[in-house]
Amino acid sequence: MTCLMHLLIIFFSCATQQMYVANEQFGLGLVSVAASCDFAIDDHRMAWLISAVFVAQVCSSHYMGYKSDEIGRRKLLVISSALSMIASFISSLMPDFWSFLVMRFIVGCFLTGPGMALVTYMSEFTKVALRPTVVNFISYSVGVSMIYMPLMAMWLFPLKFEAKIWEGYNFTSWRVLILINLLPGVLSWIAFLIMPESPKYLLSINQPAKALEVLEMCCRYNKGKDVTLKSLGFESVSQPRLRGDSVTQHKFLLARMWYETVPLFQGIYLNYMLLILVILYIFFATGFGLTVWVPRIVNMEHTVEEELILCDLVEVAEAAEEAANNTLSESKCTISRTLLLGSIFNGCSCLGMSILISLLLLCLRRKVILLLFTIFAVLAGFLLNFIITPVVLLSLFIFLSVPPLCSLRLTITVLIDVIPTHMRSKAVALAMMFGRIGVLTASLFVGYTLKWNCFVTFNSFVLALLICCVLITRLPSEKDIVRLSNK
Repeated sequence: MTCLMHLLIIFFSCATQQMYVANEQFGLGLVSVAASCDFAIDDHRMAWLISAVFVAQVCSSHYMGYKSDEIGRRKLLVISSALSMIASFISSLMPDFWSFLVMRFIVGCFLTGPGMALVTYMSEFTKVALRPTVVNFISYSVGVSMIYMPLMAMWLFPLKFEAKIWEGYNFTSWRVLILINLLPGVLSWIAFLIMPESPKYLLSINQPAKALEVLEMCCRYNKGKDVTLKSLGFESVSQPRLRGDSVTQHKFLLARMWYETVPLFQGIYLNYMLLILVILYIFFATGFGLTVWVPRIVNMEHTVEEELILCDLVEVAEAAEEAANNTLSESKCTISRTLLLGSIFNGCSCLGMSILISLLLLCLRRKVILLLFTIFAVLAGFLLNFIITPVVLLSLFIFLSVPPLCSLRLTITVLIDVIPTHMRSKAVALAMMFGRIGVLTASLFVGYTLKWNCFVTFNSFVLALLICCVLITRLPSEKDIVRLSNK
C-alpha cells in the first residue's frame, strides 16, 4: 500500500540524491581540467585522479551494501551522503594535487552508499509492477546532471572568480563549482531526515509493528489524519521470503560479510546474479567508458576539417594535439565552449534515452527494451567503421555509448525484483561494484589499445554488447519474477 503524495516526496529525495551522485562522478572531469594549472594536472595525473575515484567505489561498494541490509536504507543514505558531501567540501579547499587526490578517494568511498541505497529505498516503496518505471524516472537525474554541470561551468568560469586566501593559495572558480555540485545533495539530505525507513526493510528484520507505523503515516498523507489502516481493513502486514531467525554473529566483519553474501550465489539466485553481474560489467564499461568520449569527438570534429571515419578522425586529431605545444598554458587551464556544448549535448542525449525508455515501458517488457537498446547500440557501433559524415558519426557514437548507460537502472530493477529484501542491497552493491570494475577495465583497455589499433578498441565494445544480447535473453521473464517474489 503506497500513497501517491508520500511517494512523490520520496521520489524527489531520491532523484536529487541521484543528481548529486552523478555530479560527483561526471563533474570531476570538468573540475580537474579547470584545476590543471593550480595542480599541474597532466594526462598521467588525470588518469590517477579518475582511477582513484573508481577504485574507491570498488573497495567500499560491498561494505555499503552489507551495512544497508544491516542498519537500513534510509540510515545509510543519511550517513554516507553526509560524509560524502563533507569530504567533497574539504576537497575543494585542498592546496595541492596529492591532498586533493586523497580527498576525492574518500569521496568515492562514501559515494557508493547513496548511489546504491537510493535505488533499493525507492523500489521498496513501489509495487513490483511499477518498479521499472519509477526507478527509470530517477535515472532522468543523470541526464539532468550532465546538462547542469557544464551549464554551471559555462556561467562560472568566464567570471574568472579568484579570492586570495594567502600567498600561493587562491579560492578560484573550480573550487566554487565543487560547492555548486553539492546543492542537490544538501536538498536531498534534508529531505531524507524526515523520511521513514523502508517498510519492506523493517519487515525483513522482523519488525512488523514499525512497518505498520510507516504505512500508517503513508495512509494519513494520502487519506487524511482521521483515516487509519484498520479503518481500511488492514490489521497487519507481512511479506514473503523473510530473513531467517539465525543471523551470522561472527566477531570478524569480513567473515560476517562473507557468510551473508554466500546465499546470493547459491540455489535459484546464482544464475540471476551471474547474468546481471556480467551484463552490468559490459553496460558500465561501454556506458561510462565511452560516454566521456562524446565531448571529445565533438571537439575533434570542430578541429579536424576533413570528413573521416571514427578511427581516422581520432588518429588525425591526436597527431595534431601531439604536434601542438604540450606545456601547461592558460588555454590548457580553461575548458573550451565547444567541449562544454558537447557535454550538454551528451546530457540531452542521455535524458532523451531515459524518456524513451519510460515511453517504451508503457507497451513493452523491460527485457525486450534492454534487448532492443543493446541491438541498437551494436548496429551503431558497427556502422562507425564506415560512416564519415560528421553529424551522423557523432549520432552513431552516442547510440553506441548512451543506450547501455541508460539501461543500467532498468537492469538493476531485475535484480531488485528477484532478490529478497534482506539481501537486496548487497546484491545491488555487488552488481555496481562489478560495473565499476568494468569502467576501470574499459579505461585501461582504451588507453593501451587505442594507439595500437583503434578498430580493435571500439569493435571490442561492439563484440561485448553482442555477448550481452545473448545474456539478456536468459534473464527471467515478468511471470518468473512474479512467481519468484511470491515464494
